[in-house]
Amino acid sequence: WIVLVLQSPIAIMVGTLKNTCNINLVVLKKLASRSCLLPDDVLIEILSYLPAKTFFKFLPVSKTFRQLSSSSHFLLSQSYHSKAISGFFVQRYSTFWSLLLIDAYAGVPRSSLDCLRKRNTRILGSAGGLVFVWHRNEGSFNATTSSLFVYNPARRARCHLPSPPSKCRRGGIAVRFMTDINKLTKDYKLIYLSPTSQSSLHHCQVYDSAAKAWTMNKQLNCGWRALDLQHPVVNGETVFWVSTLGTHTVIDPYVFAFNMRTECTEIIELPEEATIRDADTIGIAEWERRSLCLIHYGRLSQVFALWLLRETRNGVPGWMKAHEISLEQMGLTKPCYVSSVMLSEAETIMLLVFTVYDEVYSYSIKYGDLKKLGSAGIDDPTLIPYVNLLRPCGEQEELLEAT
Repeated sequence: WIVLVLQSPIAIMVGTLKNTCNINLVVLKKLASRSCLLPDDVLIEILSYLPAKTFFKFLPVSKTFRQLSSSSHFLLSQSYHSKAISGFFVQRYSTFWSLLLIDAYAGVPRSSLDCLRKRNTRILGSAGGLVFVWHRNEGSFNATTSSLFVYNPARRARCHLPSPPSKCRRGGIAVRFMTDINKLTKDYKLIYLSPTSQSSLHHCQVYDSAAKAWTMNKQLNCGWRALDLQHPVVNGETVFWVSTLGTHTVIDPYVFAFNMRTECTEIIELPEEATIRDADTIGIAEWERRSLCLIHYGRLSQVFALWLLRETRNGVPGWMKAHEISLEQMGLTKPCYVSSVMLSEAETIMLLVFTVYDEVYSYSIKYGDLKKLGSAGIDDPTLIPYVNLLRPCGEQEELLEAT
């Protein structure tokens, strides 16, 4: 096995991911021992492909593994290698309900979930293995009575963040991870968007983890429709939010874009050919990490359509329909109420994820497979994607008590 690693480490890493439950502890002990012929950097590279839950199972194997568990470089390397979705935090209104895991090798300690279940706690966003949470002390959710934390549920770690300068109502956080020449960095920027008392205006506040400070606080005109603040899409320097439906306004739905570098905003109209009605369901996602994708489910037609925003020949961005599939073609023949839609990446496969009442389904766009992922436990849930990673919370992180 060790000879194979030396000849083709990437092939072995992929096999390890697919057969995590069959990893030989004797082999791991040899890899971690001083008699191992592998250089340290090769050994660390191999182990960084392990899922977080599996890596923790091997901490008792040797001192080497325990040392890696506190190595910032290793934690970031593991976070960089794995992008596949592990599950979803289930939230309804402002209350955390449960964690629906879809990866058999992922897991979160009970103590982490207990913290999220505490009264007056709300998830604002999740990205890269980190979860950003308000803990309310009293009164409404605002900067004077609440504390903002970043959690890594897999590592049972959290870090307190400075409260944003402006009082905030319910909003959502988008995360842009910064990269260096090695593509490994612990720094990130938070874009916290929250509604104001004026329908078209939102507070936009930006936190820079490197500066440990909120570097922007301004109001943005986001149009007259409410925005889906729980599911932003970050593509390069730009953050996108889609407007919600069912607001009984004559203004057509749209995508709102904010460029973090220029601080410019844009209202992007949705494709006229989509014929989106207020009874339909829409969402946005990143397609192959290059294009913005609009997901539209027509309630009357019971058809999903995916539209990609791409630059046309004249340089003006335009929508192009990339895929269309009906519930009947998927194998769901009964009329269904689809309350939410999103795209998630599982290894190299793009999945269309949607909820039917309290049940969560995934459909492989590449292979045409429909799977029932499980039950959210409540009707019309809000699903917040989660990836089981080891990324550090920050320099001042603390560990939660084990349970």
